[in-house]
Amino acid sequence: MRKKIIAITAATLLLATACGCGNQQEPDPTPAKTPDASAQQAKPQQQAAKKTAQSFVDEFNANSSTPITDVEKFTPDDPNGPYYRTEYRTGAFSTADALHGKLGQSSVDVLVYGAVLGYGENDMIRVYVDGPHDEIDSVFPIMAKILDPSLSDQDIQSQLAKEYSSGNLIYAETHKLIESAYVDGDHAFLDAKID
Repeated sequence: MRKKIIAITAATLLLATACGCGNQQEPDPTPAKTPDASAQQAKPQQQAAKKTAQSFVDEFNANSSTPITDVEKFTPDDPNGPYYRTEYRTGAFSTADALHGKLGQSSVDVLVYGAVLGYGENDMIRVYVDGPHDEIDSVFPIMAKILDPSLSDQDIQSQLAKEYSSGNLIYAETHKLIESAYVDGDHAFLDAKID
């Protein structure tokens, strides 16, 4: 009986190997097309349009009466850095494009992140604002709209009316890019995919 099982298994493996070889594709005899000049020129323009921490600051400053000032680059995963936060220890922040600035009496951190230890792309943007609650209430709608233009003003105002972070914009019907966004007293947090 044991010899029959071994023989059946060997025959099955042999048959599977033979069938697998028949699925190889022959190389395509037609020459590969090279992209034309207009396609090559379009690539750098697309790359230039990528969201950076500075482009967020510039867009915010163009839409707010209180600009983000005193902007400086920082290394988020440096545990001895002046703007270090515990979550920056993860690999997703190792190649982040990070800026710190002032916004009235508040401090702002803007990070474009996501490439884990250099692998992948920085495809997320995160904003932290720490300061007086009334100041945060005035800038949160502008920041939310920059990160996710699909958000309705009503959804944003509804979030601001909530007292605690249970009013996260992730629950807004109109959100598309926001992964998390809330105001909790003197702290605001916004996190979104980059479109």
